[in-house]
Amino acid sequence: MATGRRGKGEGSIYRRRDGQWVGSVDLGPQGGRRRRKTVYGRTQKEVRDKLRALQRTVDAGSLPPPANLTVARYLEDWLVRFLPGTVSPRTEVIYRNAVDRYVVPTVGSVKLHQLSPAHVSEMLVTLEAQGYAPETRRIARAVLRRALRRAEQEGFLTRNVAAIADGVKIPRREGRTLTPEQAQAFLREVKGDRLEAAYVMALALGLRRGELLGISWDDLKLDGPMPLVRIRRQLLRHSGQGVLLADLKTAGSRRTLHLSQPLVNLLRTHQAGQDAEEQAARIWRNPANLVFTSTIGTPLDPEAFGRTVPRICKRAGLGHWSIHELRHSCASLLLAMGVPLEVVSDTLGHASIRVTMDVYGHLLAPSRMHAAEAMRRALWIDDLPDFDPLATELATNRAKDDTGDGLNWDSVGRPGLDPGTLGLKVPCSSG
Repeated sequence: MATGRRGKGEGSIYRRRDGQWVGSVDLGPQGGRRRRKTVYGRTQKEVRDKLRALQRTVDAGSLPPPANLTVARYLEDWLVRFLPGTVSPRTEVIYRNAVDRYVVPTVGSVKLHQLSPAHVSEMLVTLEAQGYAPETRRIARAVLRRALRRAEQEGFLTRNVAAIADGVKIPRREGRTLTPEQAQAFLREVKGDRLEAAYVMALALGLRRGELLGISWDDLKLDGPMPLVRIRRQLLRHSGQGVLLADLKTAGSRRTLHLSQPLVNLLRTHQAGQDAEEQAARIWRNPANLVFTSTIGTPLDPEAFGRTVPRICKRAGLGHWSIHELRHSCASLLLAMGVPLEVVSDTLGHASIRVTMDVYGHLLAPSRMHAAEAMRRALWIDDLPDFDPLATELATNRAKDDTGDGLNWDSVGRPGLDPGTLGLKVPCSSG
């Protein structure tokens, strides 16, 4: 007697000699091979129900990963096949380091399809117990979240458990910033240095070290009434490949900044010195036409260049300051001088003004006082005497400083200070 056809999702079902029922369903091709998923049960109905549930998952666009696929194996495949080319070489190194040092040792042995938000939370707790900083734990979760997003796209997972798990709370740290007097001391110390123009641009424009060393002479426009520099590439050190010149990835990072006449003069002096070095060198290697190079034209190592800044600051009697703190100082001085937040954000190449606000929002008190004074003048100008909000803010903070409370404005640059006294007015504020 003929039997009816199996319904969709029933696959092939049979009973083994030991009495256990087995069913399988074709999941289609993957990686050049056809995959089948097998399920087991004590009864034919149990297996049939499992197969139908599996078919519904497949129809919804999800493919269950191999039962023995661990998080560690999946991440290794992701690092090799999917990550390269989607991030900068330096970021790729950071991601691999996070996988190898933080993620795999904690959740690498878990089967991918069994990974849960609890596993991710446990990973973060374990890393904290091992003494890792909040930022390190945040990176570990972020890398896992990005990798699992790919697993979602492949249909291996129906949800991203790393995104569901609670994140890491990062305490806000207000970075140090040079005062105008300290910035001037830094400028005096680098005066006459072979790379003086590089150090001044780092402070005046708030450039990242890779962006600074990635500038070519083709990116500069020194003639005309509006000298400019285009920030479009960065010099990076890639593990195993040395120093590489790479395009900036985001539109916010690619930007054009104005140059003041003092910076133009410094760059022209630097250009003359570089021309003399090229004439004196037996071999000159500068195919990218970089502005800042070694004495034979080869690219500068960004990490080695960054290490020179603390030494310069110590010679100037300023103590230890990093090159990143020069960038932070530029932003803080701009805000202290009343430059709008959106201009500062554009100058620094932040992805959004929200990033700038998160980092430097605590420096906006003078601007907020200006807003309050503007509304006072609009509504009550005939009722109250005029007052200077900046002078009031300074007096208040100085009184608090005398008692050990409040913010010391000397640590962020003094609001209301004439920016001309810094000698950096145009290059900082017009970017």
